[in-house]
Amino acid sequence: MDKQHKLDLDFRAISSGLGVGEFVRSSRVFAHADDVFRTREHGYRRLDKFTLLHVMNFDVAEPYSLKMVRTDLVCIQAIVAGHYSRWIGQRMDVVNPHMLQVSNIPLSVSDTDAGTRLRGILIVCERQHFIERYGLDIDRVPPAFRPIFLSQHGTPDVLSLPLSPAGIAMVDQIVSCRYAEPLRGVFLGAKAVEILCDVVSQVHDLRQRAAPRLIGEQAKIRAIQTAAAIYRREIADPPTIEQLVQRVGLNRNELSKGFRKLFGATPHAYAHARRMQHAQEMLRSGDLAISEVARRIGYEGYSSFARAYHAYYGCAPSPADAGE
Repeated sequence: MDKQHKLDLDFRAISSGLGVGEFVRSSRVFAHADDVFRTREHGYRRLDKFTLLHVMNFDVAEPYSLKMVRTDLVCIQAIVAGHYSRWIGQRMDVVNPHMLQVSNIPLSVSDTDAGTRLRGILIVCERQHFIERYGLDIDRVPPAFRPIFLSQHGTPDVLSLPLSPAGIAMVDQIVSCRYAEPLRGVFLGAKAVEILCDVVSQVHDLRQRAAPRLIGEQAKIRAIQTAAAIYRREIADPPTIEQLVQRVGLNRNELSKGFRKLFGATPHAYAHARRMQHAQEMLRSGDLAISEVARRIGYEGYSSFARAYHAYYGCAPSPADAGE
């Protein structure tokens, strides 16, 4: 299992260091960026005094966890390929493709696995500028979503809308742009404005129609992906089946069937495998005593961990055996 890189991003810090039209590569923002992101261009572009654009068109070479600070900013994200896990406080969401998300989250943590290919865009805009420049009428926003646009301190709520065919086309035009500078900057800025206009139009229409939501098998798959990510995240203290079904909104039967379909294992077996694999990774590093490895994955003592490890791998836990 590859080591997960820890990355930190403060959008306001990036904005303060960029002039209008300027672009900063991620290698100047993050340590190990060149190891994590396999792409010709990965970074952040200032479109105007109030707006940043991040184009996502990259393969993840090594897993990473990205902590993002985005104070008093409206974030519009549209993914057309790939998915990742996002933590907002104690809540975990799976960000899936073909969804348009609008948020004003002060802090989030996103986990992305190696081998993931992400295609999409993230537009970050000053909250007050977004309201004034694009004519957002708060009275036309459903009350449940108004804090996204009214709170200076941010809110954990996320407005999710289906990404329309027109929206997919706009995102694809940005991701596939082949213009060189300065035409590239002009084109990306124009398309970003077009997307922002479309977002405001959709938000205004929400009160005239029922808020869309995922239903049927698609919703169940998303819930299973969420449950799996919870197991990976809470590896030292995995939730019980009862706790998990409450958190993801499925019953026990749906949860078990979903895990067998997606992962070929029961929820318990999936969680146990993740714990054993994480233990093996720590043993291979050689930095920790076996008892400490056991503690970090939730075992109270060496004996119970050793029995579980031997049953899974067929050998006793040791740095030498784990590395073979």
